[in-house]
Amino acid sequence: MKRKKKHNQQMTFMLIPHNAARPLRWKMSRKLLSGAATVIAVLIICMGAIGVWFYVSQDDIRHVNQIKRDNHEKIETIELLNQEISKIEKQQEEIAQKQKELKRIMGIKSENDRPVEVSRGGKGGIDYRIRGRGDNEVLQQTVEIRTQLAIQEKELDELLARVNNNKAYFRSIPNQWPAQGEISSEFGWRSSPFGGGNSFHEGIDIANDSGVAVVAAADGTIGFAGWKGAYGKLLEIDHGYGYKTLYGHNSALLVNEGEQVKKGQEIARMGNTGRSTGPHLHFVVMKDGEAQDPQIYLP
Repeated sequence: MKRKKKHNQQMTFMLIPHNAARPLRWKMSRKLLSGAATVIAVLIICMGAIGVWFYVSQDDIRHVNQIKRDNHEKIETIELLNQEISKIEKQQEEIAQKQKELKRIMGIKSENDRPVEVSRGGKGGIDYRIRGRGDNEVLQQTVEIRTQLAIQEKELDELLARVNNNKAYFRSIPNQWPAQGEISSEFGWRSSPFGGGNSFHEGIDIANDSGVAVVAAADGTIGFAGWKGAYGKLLEIDHGYGYKTLYGHNSALLVNEGEQVKKGQEIARMGNTGRSTGPHLHFVVMKDGEAQDPQIYLP
């Protein structure tokens, strides 16, 4: 039996130059040609993949670099904001010190020294709000706040200068609470605690235990110190500028007539002397001979 001859598995490639040179020929088996084509295809795919990877990597690098630049800018902005906040806090401290000095000169004590509890519900004053959301806008607003604080500080400096020039007058205004306690009776018409209808109360009554310290509401001179009818043991202080204050129903008097006293100085002890229903201080403020509501002057 005859075997079939295998067909020739080779291919011939020919290059014919334009000139009369002899044509170039070479032979290549189909298997080799197929392998070469496969290798070339794989190389093309690999080169394409490398190109895509390189492009994506470069894009990622650009993105990362942009993030770094943005973060650097934000860090710089935060540093500037911190600097502005520090300046604002320093200005606020300076203003607070000047307010404290102003109160000291005028003899005004803090709200903690008030004889009655004060509601903390209401709030007022200038409200510094950071409205913007962007860093640059917030930074601009901190600068604006510093400008407002600088204006306030300047106005406070001018006021402080005027107060210093009129220190004696401000020290003579009866704006110091004379005792700790609760206001049991206010200024004006009231139902008499002793019966007999209504009567006009020319001061305020501050109730507390006997022996509680009574202090001068302003600088001045003791004009009277002794017993005076319904007032019991009474002190009267002449502050000048038309101001006088009276302190009645004391259990003890600690100063004498003609003595100079300072605002906040202890001058008596609360008691129940004279016409009184219990331990309290009867406090009266007179201006040019007329009784005034003391709470107009008290902080």
